[in-house]
Amino acid sequence: MKNPGKVGLIILVILVFLFGASVIYMRTREDPEEVFKKNSNLRVEVLNGCGVNRLAIKVSDILREKGFNVVKIGDAEKNYPETVVVERADEDMRNGKYFARRIGCKNIGKDVDPALYIDVTIIIGEDYKKLFPDVEKRF
Repeated sequence: MKNPGKVGLIILVILVFLFGASVIYMRTREDPEEVFKKNSNLRVEVLNGCGVNRLAIKVSDILREKGFNVVKIGDAEKNYPETVVVERADEDMRNGKYFARRIGCKNIGKDVDPALYIDVTIIIGEDYKKLFPDVEKRF
């Protein structure tokens, strides 16, 4: 071996890199139990906004499997081309943003009404297959 110091330096760099990568992984990793617990704290209303028979019930079933507390199911007053998440409780929209991120929805609105006792409403639009691709396999 011509330069043992150089080999030692390479090994040290690799070890530092692996340590840094493991720290980043541990800090960004989500504990599934914590996610389920956080999901269960959200009171969710599910509205069918596209007229597909029993869709709100099927989506509610999927959301409950993810831990969300679905407290109300119904039909929207009109049809929506895209799914919308509506914040109902927090002016800063923390609930709506969290819920939308969890289901992959990009449309978020706000209509805060504390009298509803609901944190988030999801209005399922005609694009529901993008967000819930397996929903039609449900009962």
